[in-house]
Amino acid sequence: MTNASMENRDGEGLIDPWAIARKLYQRLPLIALIAIVAVGLTAAYVFTAAPVYTAWTRIVVDPASRKPFEDKNAPSLLGSEVLGLDTQLLIVSSAAVLEPVVTELKLTEDPEFAKEAAGDAPERRAAKVMAALAKAVTVSREGATYIISIGVKSQSAQKSADLSQAIAKSYLREQQQFQLNSSQQLAEQIDSRLVGLRERVRETEEKVQKFRAEKRLQSAVDGSLLVGQELGGLNAQLVEARSALATATAASEEIQRYFQREIEPTALGEVVNSPRVTQLLQEYSRAVRSEASLASGLLPQHPSLLRAKAEVARISSLVRAEIQSIGEGKKVELDVAQQRVANLERQMETVRSSSNVGEEDLIMLRELETEAKSTRAVYENVLGRAKEVANLEQITMPVARIISPAQPPEDPSWPRKKVLVALAGVVGVALGVFLVVVLEVWRQLRARYSPAPVVSESKVAPVETVVVEAAPVETVQVTETVQPVPRRRIVYTGSPKISTGYPKR
Repeated sequence: MTNASMENRDGEGLIDPWAIARKLYQRLPLIALIAIVAVGLTAAYVFTAAPVYTAWTRIVVDPASRKPFEDKNAPSLLGSEVLGLDTQLLIVSSAAVLEPVVTELKLTEDPEFAKEAAGDAPERRAAKVMAALAKAVTVSREGATYIISIGVKSQSAQKSADLSQAIAKSYLREQQQFQLNSSQQLAEQIDSRLVGLRERVRETEEKVQKFRAEKRLQSAVDGSLLVGQELGGLNAQLVEARSALATATAASEEIQRYFQREIEPTALGEVVNSPRVTQLLQEYSRAVRSEASLASGLLPQHPSLLRAKAEVARISSLVRAEIQSIGEGKKVELDVAQQRVANLERQMETVRSSSNVGEEDLIMLRELETEAKSTRAVYENVLGRAKEVANLEQITMPVARIISPAQPPEDPSWPRKKVLVALAGVVGVALGVFLVVVLEVWRQLRARYSPAPVVSESKVAPVETVVVEAAPVETVQVTETVQPVPRRRIVYTGSPKISTGYPKR
């Protein structure tokens, strides 16, 4: 093989697509036959296989469902919306919901669900039937809504609808029964708790009464101690008496300052709260003004001025005498106030000593009373809750309700005859094309890389030597006709020299 021929072959593509296209065109009958066979086998299956029907029941779950008369701020029965819906999906397909359906519809005697449990014990048979029913049940959530779809597959359209509705009703009954059981258990726990709380309240109140009797701490109608009330009254009286004593002391001191000529009579004010003194003080003020007016225009020995001075002196003596009598009364009031304060102080001291109540006893009594009050508050709260649960334990709020009961489907969900036959045709054509392409590619690769057959020496023809005379370079014309050379290996016995007709350089 020449170098030019080898270079030409190396430049060619590995696979010839036009040859594959021609082969596909030539093998169209084979491809059609494969497609017909696939369609025929699929048609034989879909027309002989037992149909399966699927019926759907849709229920809606209320995420805001709460118990009757419950606080709006309390969590709903469903809890968290996302987790609650996922939980409800699992509950629908649980044994607690499916077991009543198996018993109610007698599925243990149904050949469709009990065919694998034939000959087993009743309990084992029921478990297998329930497992078969669970495989036939499909529970899903409709998008991002609160709607749950319950689908059941069966060989009978009516049976699939009956099973779907029975599962939905069993789910609703199970939820209602769960609420009833929860209320009953709560009521039982509250009743048992009430017995202990009642005994605890009795014990704490008996401790309070016993401590009061031992320490002679009698209580009044409002619950406070008699000693405390008495001391409180005496303390209020003592405060009032001390206030009166202070007032009387201040008035007596003001009067004494007047007699000592430290203040004028007009400065006494309300200290001498007497109409007579008030009248005299008014006359004294007019007399003083009149004297001052006459003194500004008359001589000191003028009769009018002397009469004015005598009038001032007369009124001043009258005021002094009146204030002196009032001072005697204020002194008596001061003595009475002092005596009253002393008496109240002695009385309070007597009550304190006679009561014999120490601070530790009072602290202990307050602790016992606090414990008794808190225990009674808890008891009353639990008692009210028990009455509420007892009145409402038979009232339940549904968590979900059926919004679309299942109807017997008209067409089976499996097998889909038209879809399967059309799909079989497409798959048959694709399979035929794939086989033809693979075979053609394999043929091309085999033809390209398979070795040529070896020729023996006895069959090799002698090689002739061709001598071509050399010609001038300017007039040499090479005419060569390339003949197709078969791909075979030739074994030569010698190495003859072959002239190509080209001049040597």
